[in-house]
Amino acid sequence: MRIHADPITVNCKKVLAGLQLMGTPYELVHVDYFKGEQKLEPFISLNPNASLPAMVDGDLELWESNAILQYAADKTGHASAYPQDLKTRADINRWLL
Repeated sequence: MRIHADPITVNCKKVLAGLQLMGTPYELVHVDYFKGEQKLEPFISLNPNASLPAMVDGDLELWESNAILQYAADKTGHASAYPQDLKTRADINRWLL
């Protein structure tokens, strides 16, 4: 799992902290927010919204911090971070979204 991010931004910090909390291995690909690298190629091909963070896992390209965290929790089976119970997930999503 490669995370394209600049740890200076809040949403990037959230993803990196969540992955660390779940013990999910990842590779950080630094995209310099203050240099505007998220608005340039090759990043813009990964995320046409030009926002950080984004993730690449095999052939899956995903952006939006909450979507990345939900995917990572499901992929690694961290039910404590993102439980399968529909009502519990709905409550979590209320706060995430």
